[in-house]
Amino acid sequence: MIIKRLKGSKYKNKKVETEFGTFDSKKKSTIHQFNPVIYPRILWVIVTDDPKDISDKFDSECEYKSAFDTSKAFVLKCTEKDSGNLGICVCFRKRKFMNGINTIVHESVHIASCIFDDCSMTMGFSDGRDEHFAYLVGWAADCINQVRTNKFK
Repeated sequence: MIIKRLKGSKYKNKKVETEFGTFDSKKKSTIHQFNPVIYPRILWVIVTDDPKDISDKFDSECEYKSAFDTSKAFVLKCTEKDSGNLGICVCFRKRKFMNGINTIVHESVHIASCIFDDCSMTMGFSDGRDEHFAYLVGWAADCINQVRTNKFK
């Protein structure tokens, strides 16, 4: 379920100096917010080439500067500054990096792991304890795919 689509970066159409380096912000950044309903975390799917879009909107104890420089996508636990909502950001540096089931599923497993960790949930195959994890991975992958295809439920 999508809650809202947030407007793109205020740094559009210019080069931006940040603590992470210089970024060309001609491409529109997007942030989509999803609510898993039964878990007390929000998922934000972000497409941006500007790390300032993350630091302006979210607080995080995770170090993502190096991930931004070396990864196509990354996941971090965060808190939305305006609302105080706790959640998970999955950031794709470019929309084309969302193409491919491997990357989508890979990041979805990280998302599910973060939520399980935050909720002190355990996962294992015995007694069907992996069922919640499997559904959560599928939900996260579906959210990313909705952003990838620009077709929302």
